[in-house]
Amino acid sequence: FVLLAIAGLIGAVGIMTNSEILIVGAMVVGPEYNAIIAAALGIGQRDLSAVRDGLLALVSGFSAAMVVTFVFSVAVRASGRAPELFLKGLRPVSALINTPNLFSVVVAILAGLVGVVSLTESRAKALIGVFISVTTIPAAADVGVSLAFGSWREARGSALQLVLNVVLLIAVGAAGLATQRTLWRRIEAHQRSWIS
Repeated sequence: FVLLAIAGLIGAVGIMTNSEILIVGAMVVGPEYNAIIAAALGIGQRDLSAVRDGLLALVSGFSAAMVVTFVFSVAVRASGRAPELFLKGLRPVSALINTPNLFSVVVAILAGLVGVVSLTESRAKALIGVFISVTTIPAAADVGVSLAFGSWREARGSALQLVLNVVLLIAVGAAGLATQRTLWRRIEAHQRSWIS
């Protein structure tokens, strides 16, 4: 929760300053893929407690990130320190985040596939985490920032982006793991019959 909250704060600064580098920094910090893959594994193994725990961790973690980001953004707005370009509506980083479209779906599906492959290949490291987080942490941060600045449409778009991508990451993860299990069983069965 602490890492998600910190990632949200870094993302908030990146959104307000239109800094892609800070958005990537937020993605590096975000640890949410563990909960995403836990829910996906739970679905594949029909373990409702694992699904529940993964979803609870995601909802709690992203809620904490949004609340902390909202409070921070309200403080920035109240202090009069919000960047001038952001206040004028020049928000290219935010616009990419809060406008879900077909490409958002494509990226989420690809990210889910990368996550499954990296997990089964024991390569679930920070770089994979960055790719996985690309559609989640920035969206959670943008919800908090947009609410603090009264940008309701942007907040709705970011919330939709977050939900869309978490659902797709879990679904692709569950399907990918199930497919791998089926393939492994067939390969093992083929190898046993070949040896016999």
